[in-house]
Amino acid sequence: MQIPDGLFRQFLPKTHPGDTSTTRATRTHPAVRAPRHLLCLALFVAAIGLAVAACGRTQPPVGVIVTERLRSPFDVAERRALFGRSIDRFDCPQSLSPVRDVLVEGFYTDKDASVVNRQAMVRYREATKPITDYEWQIATISDTVVRSSPPNPATARCALERLDAWAGQGALLGRISPQGVQVRTWALSSIASSYLKVRDAEGLEVIKGRRVEAWIRQLANEVTSYYSMRTGSDVLNNQAYWAGQASILAGVAVNDKGLFTWGIERYRLGISQIRADGTLPLELARRSKARYYHDFALMPLVLIGEVAAQNGIDLYGEGGGAIHRLAGRVIDSLDDPAFFERAAGVQQDWVGEMNGGSLAWAEPYFARVGNQRLVPWLLRFRPLRTPWFGGDATLLFGVRQLPGAG
Repeated sequence: MQIPDGLFRQFLPKTHPGDTSTTRATRTHPAVRAPRHLLCLALFVAAIGLAVAACGRTQPPVGVIVTERLRSPFDVAERRALFGRSIDRFDCPQSLSPVRDVLVEGFYTDKDASVVNRQAMVRYREATKPITDYEWQIATISDTVVRSSPPNPATARCALERLDAWAGQGALLGRISPQGVQVRTWALSSIASSYLKVRDAEGLEVIKGRRVEAWIRQLANEVTSYYSMRTGSDVLNNQAYWAGQASILAGVAVNDKGLFTWGIERYRLGISQIRADGTLPLELARRSKARYYHDFALMPLVLIGEVAAQNGIDLYGEGGGAIHRLAGRVIDSLDDPAFFERAAGVQQDWVGEMNGGSLAWAEPYFARVGNQRLVPWLLRFRPLRTPWFGGDATLLFGVRQLPGAG
């Protein structure tokens, strides 16, 4: 079921910078056509957040402290001091062919977007492989930049060259399908976070850095325009939080406080929907994937919180610490999905398999909060890595020594 436009069009801006499209929202993964009673509840709760957010790119709100130059969620020098090692030899991998059009289809078969069509999943993975390969390449090279102690200039030059190769071709800015919107959003997080790891390295070509920043800004404008103009569940659920993460990372990368603030607004939209029991109604509507999508929704909210914290904004405390209710619910479910089975009325399964990538949020969350229930999962999966969260989350956010580690 699509949400009727009139129910919350009043909260959305008429226009958005850079967006000339008049196309209405279409259902994309991981959007959901949720049952009516859950959507009504979600809309009631979300309306408050939407009214505050106003969904447009704005100037920083009154009273918010932001630095003159927006700060990255991680400090390269500090992380290098913790996890660095000597890298004497480095061979820059071959450049991958840029992808301009993102024409991919989803893989769910039911109205709740909870049943995976395996053949469609195979096609999806094949179609997105060139982009996924690129995300892993730039994340891995830029992680090497952080890990190199003393700094190895060849690693930073390589990372910038690989970013510039796609920037120069206008990659990901061509034709796009509804599902491709999500793929591009996740890619932007990978691209912006990779650039943040290398932008201050010595000896880089200025012209290449400017070209990469212009590309990041273009991608971010496409992402924010889409979510500011559409109406439907995908501007309320985890897709919006992922768009917020991509926007805030891009904002830091190019020092754009409008993009930065837009990302914070998506965070506030998300936490406005977290109920007393730590659930998100639109993710609960995913039925057999409810547990998975609560974890998936938590990931970008944590990273947005980390970016904000580095810039003097305490999002973790907003909404009565709502994000901690969501995190607690997700942590409880890692060992036992019984709560979500009762709440969703169906047995729970994961998309793919649970691994360090899907729990990457646990590294910064543990470092900030110290929730001891995360320790076994960190010990099991370290290093926790996914390009959508910046690459190696253990390297970028993790504590050096975990309790119980050998």
